Parts: sequence; C-alpha cells; structure tokens
Amino acid sequence: MHRFLRPISSAAAALSVSWAASAALEDAGDVDVRFLATGPAGMKINGTAPSLSAQESDGKVTIKVPVTNLQTGMKLRDKHLRQYLETDKHPSATLVVDRSSLKFPENDQTARGTATGSFTLHGVTKPLEFQYKALRTGSDYHVQALATVDIRDHQVEVPCYLGVCVDPKVKLKVKLKLRDK
Repeated sequence: MHRFLRPISSAAAALSVSWAASAALEDAGDVDVRFLATGPAGMKINGTAPSLSAQESDGKVTIKVPVTNLQTGMKLRDKHLRQYLETDKHPSATLVVDRSSLKFPENDQTARGTATGSFTLHGVTKPLEFQYKALRTGSDYHVQALATVDIRDHQVEVPCYLGVCVDPKVKLKVKLKLRDK
C-alpha cells in the first residue's frame, strides 16, 4: 500500500511547492520610504514618502511611490523638490523587478540579496541595483531595500539653492510588507 501512496504524496508536495512559487504578491502595508540627499559642509536632507503600492503581475513585482507628496521637513524645500521632479507630469517613481531575480525565504527565515530592476523617475527608466533583506512570517514578507540613485541619469536637474547644490546621488531606503495572495 505504501508504494501507491508515495507517488500521490510526492505529487501533492510538488503541486503545493509550485503553487506557492506561483502565488502573486500584493502590498500588505507597514511602509516606510526614506531618502537622503547630501551636500557640502555636512548638509543632509532627510526626506520621506508617506505611501507606496506594490503588486505582482506576470512574474514582475512593481513598487510605485507617489512623488507628489515627498516631505523634507521644510515646505519651501518640498515645493522646490516637486518642481525639480516635475511631479505634475511625472507623479510617481516606479521600480519593476522580475520575481525570479529575488530570493524568497522559508517561514521564519531571512534571505538577503542584490537584484536589479527597471527604475522610472521623472519619466526616464534606467536599471537600478539594490540590496534587500526579506524575513518571512507565514504568508508575509517583511522587506527592507537600499539603493542609490543618480538623479542625473533620470534627467533631473541637480537641485541648488542660493548657490548650494546637493550631491546628485541620492540614497533610498524602503521598508514594506508583501503578502502572497
């Protein structure tokens, strides 16, 4: 009797593994989006984006951050930032990553890696390499990612105010939770 049950249980296990691998991801909240621009004499501009959306479709994970409401702690600087990014024409920044290029850990495990996606800012799409860490708890993946974007690659003018300009390389830090649907 066992020789008949083994193939059935093996087939069931294979189906459950392939189903889990093909389950689509969706945004599950717990979002924290930060950016850091630096300049001369130790100048630091810490900024945040209050929201993002994430979803998977056709094997690609898409993360979209509205740039229309980026905050730096100063209203005038926020206004200038929106002008440099031309948020009326380009209201969001988007990262699209092939799911197959990401590591997904087993439950209660952590995976780390480096991947490259297509990053669109200011209407210009370029490859963006990022480092990430993902902790799985049940069907949730708690993800943290770090990247550096050179805004000149996206045809964004380097922000200057009263002759003081920021470094065009801006550091990004994103935290989010993804869930298998």
